[in-house]
Amino acid sequence: MGAWLTATSNNNVSASTTDVTVNKVDLSGYYTTTGKTAALIDLHVYSDVKMTKRTGTIAAGALIKVLGIEYSSNGYPRFKTASGYVTTVRTAVVEPTSKIANYYTTNTGQIAVLIDLHVFSDVNMTKRTGTIPAGALVKVQKIEYSSDGFPRYKTDAGYITTGKTAMVQPTSNIANYYTTNPGQVTALIDLHVFSDVNMTKRTGTIPAGSLVKVQRIEYSSNGFPRYKTSDGYITAGKTAVTFDVGTTNAAKIQQVIKLAKTKLGDPYTQSQAGRLGPNSFDCSGFVYYLYKTAAGVTLNGTVTTTEEKSGHEVSLNSLKSGDLLFYGTRGSTYHVGLYEGNGVMIHASTPEDGVKETQIQYYMPSFARRILD
Repeated sequence: MGAWLTATSNNNVSASTTDVTVNKVDLSGYYTTTGKTAALIDLHVYSDVKMTKRTGTIAAGALIKVLGIEYSSNGYPRFKTASGYVTTVRTAVVEPTSKIANYYTTNTGQIAVLIDLHVFSDVNMTKRTGTIPAGALVKVQKIEYSSDGFPRYKTDAGYITTGKTAMVQPTSNIANYYTTNPGQVTALIDLHVFSDVNMTKRTGTIPAGSLVKVQRIEYSSNGFPRYKTSDGYITAGKTAVTFDVGTTNAAKIQQVIKLAKTKLGDPYTQSQAGRLGPNSFDCSGFVYYLYKTAAGVTLNGTVTTTEEKSGHEVSLNSLKSGDLLFYGTRGSTYHVGLYEGNGVMIHASTPEDGVKETQIQYYMPSFARRILD
C-alpha cells in the first residue's frame, strides 16, 4: 500500500495510511524549507528518499538548488535536487545568506582583488591574520561556507570574502597579460591611455619604445588587468608592453636591443623636431633615444661628437651587444650605430634606408664605446 508523510506542527510525522510505522523526529536539527542550500561537507547523493541507493557526491562548498523537500518513511526530511536526494541536517548543509547574489559561489581557480582584503584564519572570520593588497591575483583552493551562510574563499594565506565588490573573476585569457607590477615597462606599440580602469575615456598616447613607470595594477569590472601610471591606465597585455626585466646592466642592454629591433624600418630624418624619435631618427638621435627610453641612461649629448665621450672606449676585437660604433676620427665623427651582436649593427642609416641592420664587416667602424659594462 502506498503512503506519504508530512510534518505536523509539533514536529511529528504523520502518514497517509496506518500500515507505516512513524517515528517522532526532532526537526530542529534539519532544514525543512526549499530554495537553495550550501554544502558544508561532501554530501552523499541517493536516488531514493530512504537513502538506500547511493549514486554520487556533491562536493563541500557547492551551492545547490533545492527542488523540494520529501520525507522518508521514518520521518527524516530530504532535499530533492537535480542530482537526487541529500540530507537536510544542519551540520552538513547551511542556508545561504539572502544576499547570495552579491557573492561568488564558484571556484574558478583564481580571483583578482579590487581592494585591500582582510585575511582570516577561520571561515567565520573571527581571527584576522593579514591583508592581501588590491591588484593581487590570488589562487583559490576551495569555497567554504560560514555558519551563517556566507561563502568564503580558502587561499594559501587563509579565508577571504567572496563579495563581488571586493574582487572580480579574471578574464579567461589572463595568461596573455602581466599580473605583477615590475615597477616599469617598455611600450612595444603606441599605447592608448585612459582616465578610467575600464578604458572608456581615452586621454592620450604613449609612444612605442617609451619606458613607463607603473604605480600599481588594477582590474577592470570584467577582469582585465591594467597598469596605473602617472598619465592614466594602460593595458598590461604582453603583446603591448614588456617588463623592464631587471636592474642589471645586462638586462638593460637587452632592453635596448629589443627596442632597437622594434624600430627597424622607421624613417631617417635630419629634422631637429623629429630626429630624437619616437617614430623617426637620425643616427645620433637614434642611439640617444634607445638608451634613454629603454635603459634610463642619458648619453653625453645628442650628436656624435658629444656622444663619443659617453662610457669608455673598447677594442673593436672585443665588442659586446649594446656598444656604440662610431665612424670618423675622434672629435669629428659623422655616424654612430648600436652593436646588436654577431657582427650586426642597428642604425639610422640614410634617408633612403631608414633604420636598418648592417653587417659591420662591410662597414667597419673607427672605434667603439661601451655605455654599460
